[in-house]
Amino acid sequence: MKRVLGLSLAVMVLTFLAACDEARLRIDRVEPAEGITAGGDQVNILGAGLQPGKTGVRVAFGSHVAEQVVISSKDKINLVTPSGDKGPVDVVLDFDDGQRFKIPAGYRYVDPKETEDLRKMFFNKPKGTEKK
Repeated sequence: MKRVLGLSLAVMVLTFLAACDEARLRIDRVEPAEGITAGGDQVNILGAGLQPGKTGVRVAFGSHVAEQVVISSKDKINLVTPSGDKGPVDVVLDFDDGQRFKIPAGYRYVDPKETEDLRKMFFNKPKGTEKK
């Protein structure tokens, strides 16, 4: 009988701990992690424990604040990037409840020309150069 009670108690504690970990707010990364300096790119910030409709968040890419920020699910924030200077920037999230998260060098701004050159290199190959 003691074993059954001990086992039951252990299962309840583990279940409680797992539920607490699932509810804990966590921010992981930005996808895609790169976009043009002009801004306007749709990106997602992935994590866990987000509360759509209950919590608001301010997101900054370097010193520029993102617009159209929406907590769309328990693990995703959708937004449109602001303009920024070429290079990597920290992404900082400030939640209404006072929690703050920083993704160091979490996003990289590139010149639109670099992005266009890459697109041409991979998607606009001259005829006859495709792999067979």
